[in-house]
Amino acid sequence: MNITVFGASGGIGSHVVALAVQRGHQVRAIYRTTPHDPPPSQAQVLIAPDIFDPGFAARAVRDADVVVTAVGPNFAIRHNARTAMASPPDLHLKLARTLITAMNTVAPPARLIAVSTASMGPADHLMGAMPRLLFRFFRTIAVPNLGRVGKDLQAMEDELAASGLDWYAPRPVKLTNGPLTRNVRASDRFRMKAISRADVAWHILTLAEDRAPGPSRTPLITTGRKSRPAATADPDSGRREANRSGMPT
Repeated sequence: MNITVFGASGGIGSHVVALAVQRGHQVRAIYRTTPHDPPPSQAQVLIAPDIFDPGFAARAVRDADVVVTAVGPNFAIRHNARTAMASPPDLHLKLARTLITAMNTVAPPARLIAVSTASMGPADHLMGAMPRLLFRFFRTIAVPNLGRVGKDLQAMEDELAASGLDWYAPRPVKLTNGPLTRNVRASDRFRMKAISRADVAWHILTLAEDRAPGPSRTPLITTGRKSRPAATADPDSGRREANRSGMPT
């Protein structure tokens, strides 16, 4: 399988690249700058400061069976949403539109998998009253940047739904840098549980490899007993510092 990964330098994207190579897929890893930690030598590396350039996007997704976007917003201090946002406020929507156009042109049968969120807006209707109030306070009063990112991810999901492509947008609740456990629950039920970036990547590869991943385009994913059988991945480990912001990267 040919897999293109945008956001290959991020916490989720780097795991997707590594796991996909381990599973024997042909991987094209997309970076905006030369990576400090190069991917496995089997992966093809493409570097472009402007990932929204239509020509570059078409080149990146050409002949792909699956396109993954695990990009996340940049802040003045990495993973610290309380500092100034350095990314465009419409980062996810803009990239989704770019990829949809490119895929409809050069890779219409490909599946698009974009990491979304369960805690910053798109999954509010699935929460109980208390979690919904808590998260709304957190992203509107405590850390407004999270609310801005959530609105962007909701707009991205809406764009994907209208695209006509085969797409999925898994929604982790809270991300950590814990190890790969392959113990992932995907459902439409909100649970206040975290999941490691390694396990999110493992679930993305499951979505990529499954011909019929299920009816939910936006599954909520947390650590927990698997809700359906999934392919086995090679073990991997991740850094263990928890990311309190739940950023999709």
